[in-house]
Amino acid sequence: MGRLTGKVAIVTGAGAAGNIGFAICDAFLREGAAGVVATDLSADHAEEISDQMAQSHGAGRFLFLQHNVAKADDWARVCQATIDEFGGLDVLVNNAGISLHGSIMDLPKEDLDRVMEVNFGAIVLGMKACVPALGQSRERHRGGGSIINTLSVGAYMPNTMSFAYSASKAAARMLTLCAADEFGPQGIRVNSVHPGVTKTPMIERGMQSMVKAGRYKDEADAERGLGQHSPLGIVSDPEDLAHAFVYLASDEARFVTGQAFVHDGGIRRQL
Repeated sequence: MGRLTGKVAIVTGAGAAGNIGFAICDAFLREGAAGVVATDLSADHAEEISDQMAQSHGAGRFLFLQHNVAKADDWARVCQATIDEFGGLDVLVNNAGISLHGSIMDLPKEDLDRVMEVNFGAIVLGMKACVPALGQSRERHRGGGSIINTLSVGAYMPNTMSFAYSASKAAARMLTLCAADEFGPQGIRVNSVHPGVTKTPMIERGMQSMVKAGRYKDEADAERGLGQHSPLGIVSDPEDLAHAFVYLASDEARFVTGQAFVHDGGIRRQL
């Protein structure tokens, strides 16, 4: 407890319970964050998740904002609202992302552009908007500011039918390295986390589709099947993943920058 005491964070793509962004917000507040701003393109579950956070962590430390990460004006608004509400910014988690499926020959250019805009370009916009505030974090915290980009094991593993997703995550990995060099002198650390199969609502819907298609007898069987990709024989929960973000956001990681934390249960071992 208390590993993030007094810190303020923005977490994008955190608009629904059960997803990775929600788990990160919950973990940050549990570790003593002074304020967490969750953002998402959709505000459909804003009241629900705000109530959950208030019940779990008390009122006044959580704020939800609707946010299109692909728009610079939205980033400026979110960053300023965070500073106005909580007095500063110490951690930026670029967690929002999308995947549009299709091969190189079949995926429409507009879909390719959209994937790159959200999974790569939006991270650049977030940095442009938030780095001035993050650079002041080292005046308050020994570890300085922290930017954490949620990427994917797909950055290392080609996928023919999701080439745009894999390519965007690989590009964002290089962006992470460049940003670590550029922002280090300002006391800002930049790292990436690369999840493997994680049991989010999206994955659960995928398992339901596989059951309907006859690939598995039920959802439990589907989860066991997906788990076999890992030598551990299981899939990750979002809560498992959130611990990596807590570490990278904390002062414990004050000498950690430019690193890729692959959280995939060992499925990349063959590469």
